[in-house]
Amino acid sequence: MQTSHAKTLLAEHEPLIGFDRVRIPIDRETIKSRRLLRMIELLEVLKAPDESRTLWQLLLDAGADSNFVLLRDCNDDEQLGRRPALQVQIETTKHKGFLIITHDSDDRGFRVLLQDAGTSVTRVTMDKVFVRMLGQVLFDLVDDGQHRSSRADSYSEANQDVLLSS
Repeated sequence: MQTSHAKTLLAEHEPLIGFDRVRIPIDRETIKSRRLLRMIELLEVLKAPDESRTLWQLLLDAGADSNFVLLRDCNDDEQLGRRPALQVQIETTKHKGFLIITHDSDDRGFRVLLQDAGTSVTRVTMDKVFVRMLGQVLFDLVDDGQHRSSRADSYSEANQDVLLSS
């Protein structure tokens, strides 16, 4: 049982280092696809190969605008229909344009696509990207080693905004 003093201290305390979680600022209540929700959760919790960021933080460092995330929400029960997808615009020395993550045709892994800015033609398509490989594939395709936003400032503010709106 917590005392009122302990509750006050917990309420004022900043998230512990290593326990902060930056969430993609989207309304999960409106998403119908379980597969899309799982993909979003994976981006938020899986570590990048450098072990210091999550995959979503890696994408933020690659210039992803957290206020402009496009989602394709699909009916999970349709076998031949479109697959759920997440799209962000990125800008690094490796790629300037769009990164699209979707499920592959047999729903056993993901497809990762890169599309150059100003065109609708896909430049790179990686098929059969399984969960254990997703971080390395994203790292190889878009991470250029530059941290465009300071973790302490940007990630904490983004996290706070999402927590306030949840």
